[in-house]
Amino acid sequence: MHVTRANYLRIFVLFVILQTNQFCFSQTSDYPYKEWIEKLSDRKTGHMSGFNEILPALRDKNLSEVNAAFNLLELKGNSAGTYFIARFNLLKAFWFRESNLPGKDDSVQVFMKKALNAAYETDDDSLVSAISWQYGFMMYWAGQIEPATMYSLYAAELDEKAGIRSGSGNFTLLGDLLYKTRDYEKAIYYNKTAIEVLQDTIQMKSKLMSLRNTIALCWQRMERFDSAFYYFNTAMRMAHELKDSAWISIISGNEGQIYFSQKNYPLAKQLLEYDCRQSKRFGELASAANSLQWVARIDLIEGKKDSALYRVKEALRLLDRGAPLNYWENVYYSTADVYKAIGNYDSAYKYAQLYNQQHESNEKTVANSRLEISRIKLENLQNSLVIKNLYREKQAEELKRNFLLVAIVMLFIIAMLVLNRQRQKLLHKKQMAETESTAAKEQLELFTQNLIEKTNLIEQLQQQVNRRTLTVEQQDLISGISNLTILTEADWEKFKTIFEKIYPGFFIHLKEKVHDITLAEQRMAALTRLQLSINQIASILGISPNSVYKTKQRLRQRLHLDPEKSIEEILTTI
Repeated sequence: MHVTRANYLRIFVLFVILQTNQFCFSQTSDYPYKEWIEKLSDRKTGHMSGFNEILPALRDKNLSEVNAAFNLLELKGNSAGTYFIARFNLLKAFWFRESNLPGKDDSVQVFMKKALNAAYETDDDSLVSAISWQYGFMMYWAGQIEPATMYSLYAAELDEKAGIRSGSGNFTLLGDLLYKTRDYEKAIYYNKTAIEVLQDTIQMKSKLMSLRNTIALCWQRMERFDSAFYYFNTAMRMAHELKDSAWISIISGNEGQIYFSQKNYPLAKQLLEYDCRQSKRFGELASAANSLQWVARIDLIEGKKDSALYRVKEALRLLDRGAPLNYWENVYYSTADVYKAIGNYDSAYKYAQLYNQQHESNEKTVANSRLEISRIKLENLQNSLVIKNLYREKQAEELKRNFLLVAIVMLFIIAMLVLNRQRQKLLHKKQMAETESTAAKEQLELFTQNLIEKTNLIEQLQQQVNRRTLTVEQQDLISGISNLTILTEADWEKFKTIFEKIYPGFFIHLKEKVHDITLAEQRMAALTRLQLSINQIASILGISPNSVYKTKQRLRQRLHLDPEKSIEEILTTI
């Protein structure tokens, strides 16, 4: 009974899974994959081609449906090329970043690496730059400052090399990252670049103010106080124009720190106390604690030890775990100084130790960050070089293959043209030979017919003469006519030329069979080949029929013919 129920349960679960998969498949099959693939593969459009269509279509969909859609999209478009692969992986990174899935940052990094590697294969620096910027943003949002800095800086350098001016958001991000990693000169450069790109409008004023404040902070860290004041003052004017109390407070506190460094303690104290009050008001307790510890230092300088002690204790109370680490370092330093001043050496030692630990930790973090940035940069450079070299080798191989194919095709075409030309020549020669042969046959027939007609005419004259009684003079004349050679030497040469056109090689083969064949025998053989009668041959050659018969017999012997074989038949084969 239990076994049967278990089987039913398995069947039911399987049915649910199949129905779910069928539903997901039916849902995903409705997407316009062909259109998506075209947009993701298009080299001529923007680098984010297709994202505005695909991401909204997949937003708020469950993971199984999205995975099915991505798998089908990849299956259908994987042969579309490296542009598709780069954008497809970037698209997946975007979707996962917007999701609330556990471990999404790791997935984002995997997809971004795949996207960047595919971009390297395209050898298109503008695509590499676009994906590197996105990589920087992704890592920044994930709290990974080092890769964010490296990829953003790499993208900016590619853009500068190509003469491309990127968006202000990219430069703002890079400027902030470089400030965090204490690369102040580059931070100033890219924040200034962001200001150049932005239009000075009321909508952009807040962003411009923030950029100028960051530039001022960089100059402050570099102890270039005049430059720092210039940008703080510019930012302060913009804050007053915007009536932004929070920013007025922040900038006041920053200026107060410079006045402290310049030992203008009254003005520094005024600005720092104002920042402390306003920061508490806006809930920025860590910022308030930092300003308060500066005020405590001034109190200590003024000899107000109790006030200084009160302020550092308040600063310690205001700090929480999320406070910037340099704020902790500042507060520990001030607290150690205050306890030392009042003679509480145990507490002074304690906070001095805390300060040293925090300071070393902060410096180590910065050093490690720079080291990590260098490592990632080197790794990225090596990776890009390897991929680009592989791509170029692949292109070289394809070029060789294409060249070989073109060469083969060209050789084939040339061979076909040569063969065709030879065929045409042969055809022309054949046609000419046929024409000449036909003409020669006609000439030979005409020549032979003319000889036959002459022979017939002589025979008629002889017959007429035979019926008459002639004088001696007339009999001598008739005898001369009877012995007349119709085929003269000139006629023979003409006859032979025409004959050889129709029967090429006849006389050569005849001489091969009978090396010492006479001219008379050659003529006999030629006339016999034309299948003329003995009387016709006799008349043409101007000899008696008996002589023709004897000459034929002699020719038979010289050709070594069997008695049973006809000489006409043998001569036909020569």
